[in-house]
Amino acid sequence: MTDPEPCRVIAYVGPSTADSAADRYWTRIFDSVRRCIDIDASRTSRGFAALRTALSTADTPVTLVLDGTRLDEDVAEGIGTLLADEPTLRIVVATRTTSSAGAGMPSDTRILTSADLAFTVDETTAYLRDAGVPQERWVVERIVHRTGGLPAVIGRLPTALSSAPIPGATELEHLDRIVDAVIDSVTARTIKNEPLLAHLLRPVLMSAMTDSLTCASLAESGVDAPTFVTTLESLGLVESVPGSPARAYPDAVRRSLLRRAVADLPAEPTRTYLVVPGAVDRGSDSAALLGQVVALRKEGRFAEAASICDDLASRAVSSSGTPETTVVSDAAFCFQAGLTYFFAVRPHEAMGMLRRARSAGAGTPVGEDAAAVLGLMHALRGEGPEARAALSTDRSPRRHHRNNARLAHTAEQIAAALLAIDRLESDVALDILVDIEASTAPNELWALTLYAQGSLALLTHTPMDGLRRIKAEIRKHPELHAGYNAVLVNAIRADLELALGDFDRARNLVADSTHLFTAPVHARMRLLTGDPAGSEALVHHYGTDPNCTPRQAMELAVLGAAAACALGRDTEARPHLDRSIALSQQTGLLRPFTMVSPLMARHLGSLGVDLPTAAEPTALDTATYPKSKPVVRLTPRERAVLDGLIAGRSARTIAKVEFVSVNTVKTQLRSLYRKLGVNSGKDAVIAARHLMLD
Repeated sequence: MTDPEPCRVIAYVGPSTADSAADRYWTRIFDSVRRCIDIDASRTSRGFAALRTALSTADTPVTLVLDGTRLDEDVAEGIGTLLADEPTLRIVVATRTTSSAGAGMPSDTRILTSADLAFTVDETTAYLRDAGVPQERWVVERIVHRTGGLPAVIGRLPTALSSAPIPGATELEHLDRIVDAVIDSVTARTIKNEPLLAHLLRPVLMSAMTDSLTCASLAESGVDAPTFVTTLESLGLVESVPGSPARAYPDAVRRSLLRRAVADLPAEPTRTYLVVPGAVDRGSDSAALLGQVVALRKEGRFAEAASICDDLASRAVSSSGTPETTVVSDAAFCFQAGLTYFFAVRPHEAMGMLRRARSAGAGTPVGEDAAAVLGLMHALRGEGPEARAALSTDRSPRRHHRNNARLAHTAEQIAAALLAIDRLESDVALDILVDIEASTAPNELWALTLYAQGSLALLTHTPMDGLRRIKAEIRKHPELHAGYNAVLVNAIRADLELALGDFDRARNLVADSTHLFTAPVHARMRLLTGDPAGSEALVHHYGTDPNCTPRQAMELAVLGAAAACALGRDTEARPHLDRSIALSQQTGLLRPFTMVSPLMARHLGSLGVDLPTAAEPTALDTATYPKSKPVVRLTPRERAVLDGLIAGRSARTIAKVEFVSVNTVKTQLRSLYRKLGVNSGKDAVIAARHLMLD
């Protein structure tokens, strides 16, 4: 490599520490210069004066590279003095701290701000292309908007995008999740790796709850405010506010901290962060934006609605209203944001917001509504005790003219119906669901209502009725078939198609979905179409995911047991079944035991493991899926090869018996394995025993 400054001496000085005094810093700079140029070794002084003398006597022009400098007033003044002394001197300073260093500097001094260093759309496009993950223009524009072009975040995006590519222009939620995960990772790592902040996570999260950060705003936090603010600034977590001594978090960093605050600080009901701002000059605008959130949600534009909620959360301010007004404002925003994040497929943020709304709005109608929807979310996840606890809280009589009264009432009904279905109480569930009002303009729990009705249709062996209802609703309200609505509706439609034996339609409905909610559908489909090995692989892949809900975990455990049985490995099936029984005892779920075919249910019943008392006599009677085995059509040659495998013959022996070449037999074997969904002769023999061959 060539020297970028062939006629100059470059003296590099690394980052200064938080407690580094100015005189100590000048000594470090002097030592670096002394190593680069010839200086009298007998010199005893090593401070700023010695540095000035050394630079004035140097025979070669010097460039000082000061990396990670903490620009306090003494350091800034010293830099100005050195530049004034030596016209040939160059100083390159990299700093995240604010100062008046620009004042009094030579006219050719250039100061780059964070805005200058932020990635533009064109720069991000080029960077991602060079990193081997080129993206469409709309993707790059979304990334830059959501990250603010922060270099630390952009730098980590190639790895995230290569492992989770963006499927299409309608997948804004998917893209936002990828970007937010990278921002959260960068922010968390930055805080964790700084010793001064590693044990101050709570003050950091609390500091993100106001518009700007000052020593006064940290007065009650119990931290050394000046050091705390300086440390945040030196890490690039906060920036100066023009014309003010305050600091502020960049929007992307602040949203990341607020997301973490929702999860890590659930017991903060008296705080007014993550609220519709209550300040007079901004309240009306925020109220209008919240109204826009509700309108967008009703149109199925969930990603746009969630983006507005993110913006409102990042504007969080302390309310200037009365305590009662503050609490209601906080609860109302959290309730609407929780619904929005749920439909935008951001479940953790949704649950966190709903818990805050329930806590902040305790004793108010908004708090009651939040409790009802939170109960529904728990029921959907298969968390029976939590759902019943949320729905059993005392409520004042509902006033039906309230905007959310019907929504909350419907949430309670759907939750109760799901709990009844999970206990195999079909009559109770039917009585509840027929009471839900039919409406040409359904409320926002449209998809959850369809999911409950479809689940009841499966339990009562009326899958065709369930499908007709769902298809009719989608034709009437196609705009609502998006986000998590689409995940729910397509999952239950796929299960209904499986119950009717239409495996191709079921596969098409969930083919592009990797959401955990559809994992049991994928595994069940493999099992019912004669691919127990594929089903077992999916169970192992998804069953260990920490985000797996109790419902998904139990369904996968039952399917794992059934798949192991189908592969002739009863010993391996028992641990799966033991896990499903343990989950059933914890949650009250019984229905997953019925989500297999009668043949599979009988095999599970023969393993010598006692099913829950209520499930044991009903598992066979209520088994949902086709009684007939899937039909696999084989050619005469494929059937002859399969017969040879069943007889224990090798490929060479089969070739001799059939008077064909070994290569012909191998070709037929590949075709046979593909049709049976297996990868070996042993698995082909096992699969043949569970299939109807034609």
